Amino acid sequence: MNGGLIYGASVDGPLAGWRTVGLVLGLAGLIDSLYLSAESLSSQVPLYCPSGGIVNCVTVTSSEYSRFAGVPVAVLGASWFAVMLLLFALNRPAMNYALVPLWAIGMVFVGYLVFAELVLVHAICPYCTVAHALAVLMVWPAFKLGLEGE
Repeated sequence: MNGGLIYGASVDGPLAGWRTVGLVLGLAGLIDSLYLSAESLSSQVPLYCPSGGIVNCVTVTSSEYSRFAGVPVAVLGASWFAVMLLLFALNRPAMNYALVPLWAIGMVFVGYLVFAELVLVHAICPYCTVAHALAVLMVWPAFKLGLEGE
């Protein structure tokens, strides 16, 4: 049985489940980050989130830490999720080795953003937290495919 194909490569191998997990997490993270990106780039996109107390999206997304080198961090997050999603979807063993270092770069940035939210801004954005959690959870598929290949 040759099973399903993603861009011409078999997904029947022992790591196919991990690839599926990576695709699902990557897609969810991309959707979340695209929503935050749209909100940060357009005043026409409403952000449905509390705006008082510690859970305060407006405080987080309008803080000086919501941009990195002038680029909204949500756009950087959407780009990261898109690249990770593409690597999972391409299903090319030679490219899987990029998953681990890219995941590590993402974790450094997530650490910075969580620090900024909790220590510098003193507010939490649930949408940002979802993106951070999804990125952290990508550790398993990234390492399984990146180190064991398929």
